[in-house]
Parts: sequence; C-alpha cells; structure tokens
Amino acid sequence: MSDQAQPGWLKVVSGEMVTAFELITQGLAFFITLATLWSARPLKMSNPLKFLLGGLLGFALAVPAGILQADLGLNRILHNTQWIIGPHVHVAILIGLSMTLYAAIYFLLPILTNGAKLYSQKLTNIHFWCHLLGGIGMGAFMGMAGLHGMLRRTLYINGEFMPYMVLAAISGALLFIAFVAFLYNIIMTVGINGLLGIFMAPKLKTTDLLPKE
Repeated sequence: MSDQAQPGWLKVVSGEMVTAFELITQGLAFFITLATLWSARPLKMSNPLKFLLGGLLGFALAVPAGILQADLGLNRILHNTQWIIGPHVHVAILIGLSMTLYAAIYFLLPILTNGAKLYSQKLTNIHFWCHLLGGIGMGAFMGMAGLHGMLRRTLYINGEFMPYMVLAAISGALLFIAFVAFLYNIIMTVGINGLLGIFMAPKLKTTDLLPKE
C-alpha cells in the first residue's frame, strides 16, 4: 500500500479493512475444523491428523502476520522487506498449505495403493518435525531480517544480514531433509506391490472409509 497512488481513506478501506476480514474467514475455518475434530473424539494421533494440526498452526501464524503488514502505519515499515515473504507467504505456503496437503497424501496413500503399509514411521516423524521447524524457522528469520531493514530483490554484498540468512538457509536445509525423507518413505512404501495394487480390485470396503455413526 505504501507505494500505491491512492488516497489515504481508500488504502484504509481496500487494504486494512478488507484484509482484517481474514480474521472472520480464517476464524470460521478454524472453528469448523476444530469442531469437527471435537465431534470425532476419541482421536488417535495418526499421521494425517498430525500434519493437519501442523497446517492449522501454519495458517494461525501466517494470517495474523498478513493482517499486521496491512496496517497502514506498519506497512510503511514492512513494505518491500523480507517480512512480506517470510512470516506471511513462506509460513502460509510451506506450513499451512503444504502440511495440509501432506495430511491428505498420508490419508489417501493406503486407499490408493490397495492397503499398502507405510514403510517407516520414523521417517514420517522426521518428515513432520523437519518440515514444521524448517518452515517456521525460515519464515521467522526472514521476518527478523525484514524488521531490521532487509529489502526484497536486493543484493547485500557486505553481509549486513548474513546471520539471519544463514539461519534461514539452515531452516531451508531442514525442509530439504524433510522432503527427502518423505519421498524415500513413499517410494519404499509403494514398491512393486503398491504399484500393482493401484490397478487391482480394492481390498478395503467402501463402508470402511465412512465415519461411524
């Protein structure tokens, strides 16, 4: 908003107020999801549920960050800095969206592969924690650099923000480790039997996939 040729009142309406409505939409999404989980008790901390909760945490962190940067006063400070792509965009995509998609993959895997058993639960745990900590860490350290004045699309050859970038790179390495663990686990899980199971009649009954009344 800081570099847009708009009158102040229009920036408040189209920027601050419209963005603030995300609290309503996101709040409804959180309420519906948590109410569904509450109604489904007792719950077992399965892999899909674990990644779903991780995704909820990502959106819980990213949405307030977006609302903060839409404030007309803070936007003058945060605009075009690493904050914009760190706590808001990276956390929303890497944690909120990606972990929700991983939850769907872990849920659908035995269904699509005719009941293939997950190769390694330890690799799944590595995938979860490395991805969660790596994504949050990358967003946090990029945000810290932005708060100290590091701009986007700018080269800093004197290493002014090197500590933050090194920590962000370590967080990115955790994300890479998480993906390698996930990919290896899926490949070993599917194998020949899982691959053939895709083209065979399902062993699981359709009624087994429906929630019990």
